[in-house]
Amino acid sequence: MKKILTIFLLLILAMITFCAAKLNVSTWGFNLDLLDKNISKPFLERYGIEIVRELGNNSVRLTKLISQKNNPVIDVVHFADYYAVLALKEGLLQPIDVSKLKNYAEIYDFAKDPIGNNYGVGYTVYSMGIVYRTDKIKGPVTSWKDFWNKEVAGHISLPDITTTQGPPLMMLFNQIYGGNAYDPELKAAFERVNQLKKNVVTFYKTSSELINLFKMGEVWMAPVQRFSWGQFLQTGLPLAWVIPQEGMLGFLNVISIVKGAKNLEGAYKYIDFLISQEVQYAQAMDLVDSPVNVNVIVPQEIAEKLTYGVDHIKSLIFYRTDFIVENYDRWINKWNELIAQ
Repeated sequence: MKKILTIFLLLILAMITFCAAKLNVSTWGFNLDLLDKNISKPFLERYGIEIVRELGNNSVRLTKLISQKNNPVIDVVHFADYYAVLALKEGLLQPIDVSKLKNYAEIYDFAKDPIGNNYGVGYTVYSMGIVYRTDKIKGPVTSWKDFWNKEVAGHISLPDITTTQGPPLMMLFNQIYGGNAYDPELKAAFERVNQLKKNVVTFYKTSSELINLFKMGEVWMAPVQRFSWGQFLQTGLPLAWVIPQEGMLGFLNVISIVKGAKNLEGAYKYIDFLISQEVQYAQAMDLVDSPVNVNVIVPQEIAEKLTYGVDHIKSLIFYRTDFIVENYDRWINKWNELIAQ
């Protein structure tokens, strides 16, 4: 009887220990089925740690982190690079001891310390081009200026300023129409978007929202992130990806450890797992994320759908994150005023 009781108690203890092994991760709510397949399930099997996700766009999740600053719930956070800088500015992150990451040497140099002082590691790079319905739009789309064409009026969508892509796209518009991406006021961009807003179905906040608008036939053309291209193709719609003549925007997603993280050991395991050749390859093959691990090699038919290869990455337009962070609040206020008019 004592032996049975001992075994029973050991089983309960094991269950309690297993249940307690959780890692709270703040990330986006896109491609969750593939994230489970490539990351959550194999991570749980290897380390016995369950990944618990808090979902939302950059802005929403940053606000939550700020509200939890004195008693953080989240251990690890995924951000676009300039949102990671915003989080750092708020004192929400702690430095990463990269000596604990065995796969760190395998990633591109530009991904190793993207926001300075090892407060984040880049784990995926991606571009943003234009996607349009080839059955709805007759003329070839070749430029970012094509959003102002009458042919597409009432059937376009642009990212909201609070999304990852919003501020850099506005900087690009300012470069195209005002000759200077680094104008703190973005005067030309705001003037042009003000002229365009009546023709915009919505200023989208998530990729899933935009895909649904394409499915319903409401949107025919929009700026699209490369990581969601696979999902767009799965709709079966006649779509084309355009590399605009002015160039594509480039983005780097960063993973950081939250200051005061309760599962620090799990956080390091997770980051190292995420940048491993194994996971980076799986994510690339499923068209979820473009790899920063230099040892990842994918077939040509997959590479064509990713932000892949040194030459491709070098061709992208990257804007300075410090400039975006410095002017972010100003642009948000101007945007809210513009949309409310």
